[in-house]
Amino acid sequence: MINLAAIFLLPSADVLLNLDTVYILTGVVLLVFALLTFTDRGNRRRYSSGVFWLLLAIAFIFGTWMPHGLTGLLVLAMVAIDGVGRVTRGEYQEATKAQQAKQAVKLKNKIFWPVLAIPLVTFAFALAFRFSGFDSNAVNRAALVGLGVGGVVAMGLALRITGGTMPTMFNEGRRINDAMGSLSLLPQLLASLGVIFTAAKIGDLIASGIQQIIPANSLFLLVMANCIGMTIFTIVMGNSFAAFPVIASGVLVPLLVKPFGVDPAMAAILTLTAGSSGTLMTPMAANFNIVPTALLNMKDPYGVIKFQLPFAVTIWMLHVVLMWIMIKIM
Repeated sequence: MINLAAIFLLPSADVLLNLDTVYILTGVVLLVFALLTFTDRGNRRRYSSGVFWLLLAIAFIFGTWMPHGLTGLLVLAMVAIDGVGRVTRGEYQEATKAQQAKQAVKLKNKIFWPVLAIPLVTFAFALAFRFSGFDSNAVNRAALVGLGVGGVVAMGLALRITGGTMPTMFNEGRRINDAMGSLSLLPQLLASLGVIFTAAKIGDLIASGIQQIIPANSLFLLVMANCIGMTIFTIVMGNSFAAFPVIASGVLVPLLVKPFGVDPAMAAILTLTAGSSGTLMTPMAANFNIVPTALLNMKDPYGVIKFQLPFAVTIWMLHVVLMWIMIKIM
């Protein structure tokens, strides 16, 4: 049977799956934020703050073609600017609380349409390429591109249902972006850290240390060491997905999966979710634990972590016991 979707998508697949387009669009948005910051007289450090966002915009727009060393210098420059406290918030001409309440009553559930558009478009892109016969790499890239397209669709929907203007939208986007500040860089930097740790074979180093301390036949202690290592690396990196390759290649596979004949799928998912409990404990997981405090203007910047900590510890302990039981009965 002729796959009509594949015929339609194949000629334009390279264009549709080009992540550079998403990076460039992201850079353009950051460029607008930088220009708005330069003109924001309410920001007492508007020039240094504007330069920070301008450098990030340049990295997104030209990063594919720039030498890696130059990109690294841009990152170091941004770290230096933020490190001396030169990235600050400005004024955003926000609506009053009364105006916001009135708009919320008017929009009702329509306010959720832009939010829902992002996952729906992302899912649609992934499904379209999944059922069109493309390989898994193409499907994964399609999902990422769909995420970018979903953002654009959400912007259009937001303008449509609110009757707002592009300047207002970008000004509100800048407000939220400034509330997060340099923390918006953290996911990219932590992902890079995970790649570096894996290439440096840090997992192998951890495994050799565990083998010197824990007997090879002590299943429970090995499970505990595996989960501890995963959680610590998640706390350091802020992301269990970045920590997983390090622990899986250095600890999980050589010390548990191979010696005990453990089901890799079961061990992998429990190790990953055990590490996710570390996400609840660390400020490095900025998008989960620090950004909400900034957006909600919480007095205690670590209030979210303090609330989550007992639950995270409980979840971690249950993972250790569950993984040990699963290995014993399988």
